[in-house]
Amino acid sequence: MLPEGVFVAIVGPSGAGKDTLLKAAAEALSHRPDIIFVRRVITRTSDGVSEDHDTLTPQAFEAARTAGLFCLSWRAHGLLYGLPHSALDAVRRGDAVVANVSRTVLVDAVQTFGRLAVVEITADPEALVERIAARGRESEEDARERVARSVTLRVPPTACNYVQINNSGPMEIARERLVRSLVSMSL
Repeated sequence: MLPEGVFVAIVGPSGAGKDTLLKAAAEALSHRPDIIFVRRVITRTSDGVSEDHDTLTPQAFEAARTAGLFCLSWRAHGLLYGLPHSALDAVRRGDAVVANVSRTVLVDAVQTFGRLAVVEITADPEALVERIAARGRESEEDARERVARSVTLRVPPTACNYVQINNSGPMEIARERLVRSLVSMSL
């Protein structure tokens, strides 16, 4: 029988602190080679502050997608995002593969990876607005409009696990809950 890995989709609204929690969890779980944190490819220049990712121009991204270099890709907020095929290879090996993805690709993730777990990172609306505005890419008014447009998460019924983590309080509490969840999901 083949090993059964799992793809852990980290989802939630902008400003919930997904990237911060993922970085902290990756550090805490660095001793676990069976829990892999995927480095995404994005059509946004890395700023050294937010998520560490690989950058491609939109044209290069489309060429890579056409060449089949991504196992999962999507468009959100005017940018293109992709996960390299190494993520699918790791799930097939039996590993737990963790990545921040759009809520809109969860059904595609089930079709791609087979076994899907979902961790939804949330935060209170005021915290979301503050964090989005603090990035300096949007005004506070734009941030409020973005938060007001937030959509309800629809977890595919075939997902093997779902956890919601509120990251409105101290990051350490949310980080610890994420670490425990990822360890549990990797079994």
